[in-house]
Formats: sequence, C-alpha cells, structure tokens
Amino acid sequence: MLERPGQPTAGRVARLRAPALVAASAAAGLAYIGSVSPYSAGGYPLCPVYTLTGLYCPGCGTARCLHSLVTGDVGGAFARNPLIPIVMVALAVAFVRWVVLRWRGERFTWNPPTWLPITLGAGVLLFGVLRNLPGLEFLAP
Repeated sequence: MLERPGQPTAGRVARLRAPALVAASAAAGLAYIGSVSPYSAGGYPLCPVYTLTGLYCPGCGTARCLHSLVTGDVGGAFARNPLIPIVMVALAVAFVRWVVLRWRGERFTWNPPTWLPITLGAGVLLFGVLRNLPGLEFLAP
C-alpha cells in the first residue's frame, strides 16, 4: 500500500498528543510555581503531616524546592528538599524516552525489577525519618 505525502508525519503528530498534553500541563504548573512565591501566605496549602504532627514528611519543602528550580536557584532547591531535583531529572529522562518511543510508534513500558520500587519506597521513608532527627537539620526544608 502506498502512503500519501504527509501521512507519516500526521501519524507521528497524533502519537505525540498525549506527551504534548503532559508537557503543557507541567509547563503551566511550573509557571504557577515560578510566579507565586511559596514564602508568602496563602499561595499554597500547608502540609497536613507537618500541620498535624509537627514532623517533616518526605515531601515537605516541595513547593519551595520547585520554586527555586524554576527561578534558577539549584542550590536552594537542594536545600529545601534534596529528593525533588533528583526526581525531576528522572521524570525528564522518562519523558524524553516516552516522546522518542511515541515518535517511532513504539510503546513505553516500564517493568522494573521487584526490588526497585521497594528500595525507592524504603529510601523515601528513611529520608522522612532522617530529616526529623537532631543533628540532621540540614535535611529539613
């Protein structure tokens, strides 16, 4: 079967709709985070774990971390929550892989070994505990 001119490109564009929607949503969210300071009251909700217990959860400081990343302060981002920049890099790599595979017409599958999600979850929980211990205040947001 002969393909008409422009047909392969149209198929690729159609396959990239979902990644484009994800990219636009992420850009809108990051634009909001970059324009609304987390250091002023009322811009973001309070962490329920911190509000109820006074303890920092693994996600505490995420808004300040993302604000720092968006405004170009990488050191400040790591100071607010060192997990988030690492997660952002991993998400960016996964996103690029997804786009390339969609462009080629292939499916993105992630089938990690069983130990990987368990290890990542345990690491996040350990980080949540460590950032609340005396002497490790540098891990607090």
